[in-house]
Order: sequence, then C-alpha cells, then structure tokens
Amino acid sequence: MISLLFSSAGRRVELIQCFRKTAQNLGIEAKFVAIDMDPEWSPACQVADHAVKVDRCTSDRYVNQVMEICDQYDINLIIPTIDTELLVYVENKSLFADAGIQLHIGSDEFVRVARDKELTARLLGSHGIQVPQTWDYDGLINDKHSLNIRFPLIMKPKSGSCSKGIEIVSSLGELQAKIKGRDDYLLQEICTGREYTVNCFYDRRGACVSCVPHFRKFVRDGEVCFAQTERVQDFTTIAHQFSSIFDIWGCICFQGFKEKDGSVRVFEINARFGGGYPICDTAGGTFAKWILQDLIDDTPDYHDNWTDGLRMLRYDAAVYTHGEPSFDKDCSGH
Repeated sequence: MISLLFSSAGRRVELIQCFRKTAQNLGIEAKFVAIDMDPEWSPACQVADHAVKVDRCTSDRYVNQVMEICDQYDINLIIPTIDTELLVYVENKSLFADAGIQLHIGSDEFVRVARDKELTARLLGSHGIQVPQTWDYDGLINDKHSLNIRFPLIMKPKSGSCSKGIEIVSSLGELQAKIKGRDDYLLQEICTGREYTVNCFYDRRGACVSCVPHFRKFVRDGEVCFAQTERVQDFTTIAHQFSSIFDIWGCICFQGFKEKDGSVRVFEINARFGGGYPICDTAGGTFAKWILQDLIDDTPDYHDNWTDGLRMLRYDAAVYTHGEPSFDKDCSGH
C-alpha cells in the first residue's frame, strides 16, 4: 500500500485519475487523499479516497495540519498543485523528510525562481534562453532606451498564477496610473506567437528524461481547454538546459511562445504539475507512472516516446453529491 496526498486539490480530478489508473495498471494498492480549504465544494475531493479540510496554506497552522493528516493516513508522497503553497512546502522540506514523507517538489532555489516571474526572466536570459523583454517599473523608467519602448505592454504580478491580475497598458500615463502602489508587478513586451506549455520530467539526478510540449489553442482562467501536442526542438533543448541551471526532480512545466520565424521565448516556469498534464499523460508522457515506480523502488521506465499531434478538447463535466458530504477529519478548527 502506498498513500499519496494531493494538496489544494480543488478541481484536479484528472490528475488524481491519472495516478489511480496508473496504480491499477502497475498492480499497486494505492490510497489517494485530497486536502482543500472547502472539500465540500472540491470536485477532486469527491473522487479521492479520503478528503480533509485544512486552513489556507499561508496559515500558521497549515503545516501542522498537513503533518497530522500524513500521520493519520501514512502518506508517502505529497503532490502540491498550486503555486502559493510551494514555498510553504519547500521551507518545511526537512520536517517532512524527518517524518519519512517525500515532497514532489524541486530545490528551494528552483521554487523561489519559479515563483518570481521577473527573477525567472533575468536568470533564464543570463543563460542565453530567449525571454520577453522584462522590466520592473523603475527599471523601465530609468532604461536609457525607454523612449523607444513600444506600448502596449503587459503588466502582471511577479508571483501571479492562473492569469490573475494581468492587465494591458497602452501608454506611459496609463502605466503610471495603474502601477501606483504595486511594487510586486512587472512589465513585459507582448508576445504574438503561438503559446505553448511544456511538460518536463527530471530523474533523481536532475536529468531531463522527457519533454512534451503542447500548443495552447484555448485557455480559460489560466488553464488550457483545447490543446495539441507538438514536438518543438527548441523547447526540448531548453528543458535539457534547465538540468544545468536548476536542481529539479519530477514533473514541472514551463510556458513560452513560438514566433512566426520559428524562434521561441520562455515567460514562466511552474514548479509543479500543470493543469494541462493530462494531455501529456495520455500522449505517452507517463510521469505519474514514473513517480509511482520510484515510490515502490522499481526502476522507472523513462522514455521520450509520445504521440505527436494528440489533441485535447476539454469540456465541462460535473461530480454530483447528495447533501453535505461526510469528511474524515476537520483540521480547520472551525
């Protein structure tokens, strides 16, 4: 028996199903626990074997709550699913390790870079990876070439996710009005190419063993709805280059644009499973399988053989429950 905990489970039904199906195919007896601030309204909590209510991940009680749940359900591995909880977990990695609990997460440095879009752009650019031109407000104003900066620009939170807080500014005057009091925002040129998410898997040595890009045809609330896998060599090269820049294990994804001239630019790294992982898994990028194989001390059958041109057309589906669900434990204190 192995037990996995999906943190901030929310709507990650497909992710849990990928792991459940994989466990069945491997003949592994597995238990899936989902935690969320409001499990009664979380679809993923309905399909998990157990669901538990917890405080917001920024709460002082959160880590202790998760530790209690891990102890109760003999959790082997925690899989974070949202950006805001990543730093909480990485800062407490040793605490979980001492309790024999693994975290599906990269190094402290990697997570901190990924959580700061400005830092991401600076670091990748210093390694020769093409990124959109990026400024903070003071940097833009003081840039000696600022008179030649072409508006409109995109303004976004440095640590944002799910496309929240993004605005377009069309002039310096509009920028000055909107940026006031927002020290945590950055500015970038607007890319006009095709947008991609690139799902990558790194082994225990930090080597990239698989890279599966997909074109984002249609996105809603930051999560891809229509997508198609496509081999893009430049993205694969960047994924392998990450091995020499960061200390990574497991699944991550990064996002970028492929311009009309074929060049690519990276604008974001997510140090976690992305919302579009199911197309990667279905195409043959079986990252969930490799994680489970690693957990049972079986040698993962790494490969980069996946189906090019697989299309995902997501639609809304529902999980139905009767009345107020009964959850195993309420750790929220309410």
